Amino acid sequence: MSLSVALDIDPGIDDALAVALALRSSEIRLELVTTVAGNGPLEMTTRNALRVLHHLGADDIPVAAGAAQPLRKPFYGAIGYHGHDALGGIDLPDSPHAADTKTAVDALYEFAATKPGERVLVATGPLTNVAQAFQRHPELPAMLKELVIMGGAFGLTRYGTGNQTPVAEFNIWQDPDAAEVVFASGASMTIVGLDVTNDPATALADDDLARLRSGATPTSRMAADITAFALKTHPNCALHDPLALAVVLDRTLFDFAHGSLEVHAAPDTEMGRTIVRADNPPPCPPAAVASAVDGPRFKQLFLSRMMEH
Repeated sequence: MSLSVALDIDPGIDDALAVALALRSSEIRLELVTTVAGNGPLEMTTRNALRVLHHLGADDIPVAAGAAQPLRKPFYGAIGYHGHDALGGIDLPDSPHAADTKTAVDALYEFAATKPGERVLVATGPLTNVAQAFQRHPELPAMLKELVIMGGAFGLTRYGTGNQTPVAEFNIWQDPDAAEVVFASGASMTIVGLDVTNDPATALADDDLARLRSGATPTSRMAADITAFALKTHPNCALHDPLALAVVLDRTLFDFAHGSLEVHAAPDTEMGRTIVRADNPPPCPPAAVASAVDGPRFKQLFLSRMMEH
């Protein structure tokens, strides 16, 4: 039996790769995509989600647009890393389809409420949509089988430092107020942060690009173009968001620390800092925080699925 999954995303080059991985993984059924402002403005991330799904032959998956700005703070973005269109400027035509008329909040609630306790939400952007859905529907966190988050830097490995500031990972920094709501929600949570996603053993390099270039599918071509874009300005192409999805595909790839999650939401130099505390019994069920990853095995899983016909 495949698991029903929704992706809450802000594409973003690695979000696009997470969508591709989801569509090529028989363990799961991608049933919903919701979009949030993050790597680019909402209109851009929604357009990109539709473009990616269209390119990969998945126009049947509904896309619902969500929050255009964080709960309380101004919106920034990450165009500098992800390119002028937040998708690396790769050659993907616009989709002929539009986003759903439902909001992301309503779509997420309906997704979980259809089969309470059976469905997984993977959130790879700022947590604004998830927080708003939890605020509007307080019963929603308990309806999810699991909430998997790409975000945070917990200092559990030498890679667990910030990429937006010295202490903060971008998704959490973009909307720490939303992270605070989500961390306190009581949802069954797994969080995959920079502690493992910045491990170079999980990232794509020149030889991986050559392998992707040898493929002949829309998936391998898109993955190759995204990897080539990242490698122009960085030593590797980090797979932050596919790693979060990999928790759902094969949890044995990871080790975890367990405890309660905290985020520094005040607008100062510590904003977006995340901490996992294992010393006190948390008011919520303890979260699982990725503390190690089998990088070569993850990368083999990712590349093999990008190359499959």
